[in-house]
Amino acid sequence: MNQDFRPGQGPVQPNTEAQTPGRTAYSDAYYRSAPAQGQAGYGYNPSRYYAQEEEPANRGPISMRAMLALCLACVLVAGVLGVGGLYLLSRDRRADRTASGSADFFAEARQALAEPGPLKLSPAAAAAPMTGEDLYAMACGQMAGVSGGSQAGSGIVLTADGYILTCYHIIRQCYTYGAPVTVTLHDGAAYTAQIVGTEADSDLAVLKIDALGLDAATLGDSEALAVGERVYAVGNPTPSLPYSITRGVVSAVDRAITLDDGVTADMFQFDAAIAAGSSGGPVYNDRGQVVGVATARYTASGVEGLGFAIPIADAVTVANELIQKGYVSGKAYLGIVMDATYTPAVARYYRGVPGAYVKSVEEGSAAQAGGLRPGDVITAVDGVSVDSSDALVSAVKGYSAGDSAVLTVWRGGGYADISVTFGEAVPSAPVQ
Repeated sequence: MNQDFRPGQGPVQPNTEAQTPGRTAYSDAYYRSAPAQGQAGYGYNPSRYYAQEEEPANRGPISMRAMLALCLACVLVAGVLGVGGLYLLSRDRRADRTASGSADFFAEARQALAEPGPLKLSPAAAAAPMTGEDLYAMACGQMAGVSGGSQAGSGIVLTADGYILTCYHIIRQCYTYGAPVTVTLHDGAAYTAQIVGTEADSDLAVLKIDALGLDAATLGDSEALAVGERVYAVGNPTPSLPYSITRGVVSAVDRAITLDDGVTADMFQFDAAIAAGSSGGPVYNDRGQVVGVATARYTASGVEGLGFAIPIADAVTVANELIQKGYVSGKAYLGIVMDATYTPAVARYYRGVPGAYVKSVEEGSAAQAGGLRPGDVITAVDGVSVDSSDALVSAVKGYSAGDSAVLTVWRGGGYADISVTFGEAVPSAPVQ
């Protein structure tokens, strides 16, 4: 199997990690972990951005740090993708990871993306409290059903001229294979949507439908959320139960959700019920402002009322980039194709050196400019060991476009250090 660092070039690496029998783990609102032995889990894991192998329908579980102070411990579960990488835009990310062991993508993105976008946030004081009845009547016009292939979920109307925010996993199959994405509004009107841009690492996507005069959601200040504040989730939990509203409170803010490569992102926790198909739907405050994108819930046996949402301030950071550029800028790009069959076990069997085996080097890439050659085995990045192609993928995610790194390679029976300056990963246009 070959694994390519170029993003957006097709399906991704299948999960070869063993699933833990009987475990139900943190999962997004559309998927739940499959508990039976031998079945693949459907946990929350944004797709690997750099791989180029066929991706199965499943996604591996992720872990959560500081889930509940009294009853849940930090869990780290190896997932599909070996990744969940988030964007890694900050130039000082390596120092952050050294100091704290992880980094919050959204905090970095807010700092790195200086260009203002079309989407703006409104302070809570700009609106008056609403009754549940009035909020629901309003929300129906601002929430859309999103269907992509065999997946179905929800979306948020961002603008009057048809920009829709949703979760990437809902439209992932369509993005990968060129199938149509359908957006259905509350009045029953159905549209074939254009995929404006996707960001698999944050599980977000922006769609565009050919419509005018839509009721765009008011985006609130999610950073002002307080524990105990009332929230409402609106979405299509199942195809037969569209436009459902549930009510709850903010259970916690700044929950550090840790993906399998150690990168974390902050989400807020709430106890309004969400279910299959709620992914991508809006979470409102009691003033009718969207403060989050319903994304995940915890599905362990005996645990209920643990939903999670991407704060809308963070989602807007991504959505503005997708609307303006079609992708999130600043990701490091090396430009090699690796042989993923060269695992540590294979290396030991053939008395080779564990690392990432370079199968080919792209013309004009950072790898070629730095002097990498087919047949090299990359064993370390800036002195940090890598023993597989997956490990190199994770290591490169610690850099931004324009950063430099020293790669240690095994070549011709000896080690050599090669300096590279990463290019920028620019995904190809989605198939339409």
